[in-house]
Amino acid sequence: MVSEGEAREVQAARSLAREREELQAAEASPEALETGRQILAELMEHLGFDVDVEVDMGETNRLNVVGRGREKEALGALIGRKGERLSALQHLLNLMLSRRMGEWTRVLVDVEDYRGRRERQLRELAEKAAQRVMETGKMVQFEPMPALERRWLHLALRDDPNVATQSIGEEPDRRVVVLPRSV
Repeated sequence: MVSEGEAREVQAARSLAREREELQAAEASPEALETGRQILAELMEHLGFDVDVEVDMGETNRLNVVGRGREKEALGALIGRKGERLSALQHLLNLMLSRRMGEWTRVLVDVEDYRGRRERQLRELAEKAAQRVMETGKMVQFEPMPALERRWLHLALRDDPNVATQSIGEEPDRRVVVLPRSV
């Protein structure tokens, strides 16, 4: 029988592995993204969704499933509660993609810009936090969040000459702090 503490350790390790995969997926190669786009488009067709699969390149590379017409509302079923189904879809796609490419490969999957909206929201929060740090001279601490979301906060402020970011704590309570940059 597994103790409660051991069960928490196993869950934390699984969570950490999933986060590592998402970070690597955010930096997917153009070849992996194009192959993933083809597979995801086929998968969506088999599931009966009338969609386009777009490749978004930037600091976070991703495949974005975009519905045509009335399909937009139905795509919420692919996202699920707190993105749980979206993560499952991404995992399935990455298994198929890895098999086709002959090596373990990951891409980040988004549906109707769900993750993109969260990224923009976090970037805005990062800017507000930086402003508060500059005004008060005191550190600002964010709530615990997944590695991919922490990455977005770090990227949002990496070029700010007045503040620095740092991740602190242990999974699953790891968080970002924004503090005045040392002179």
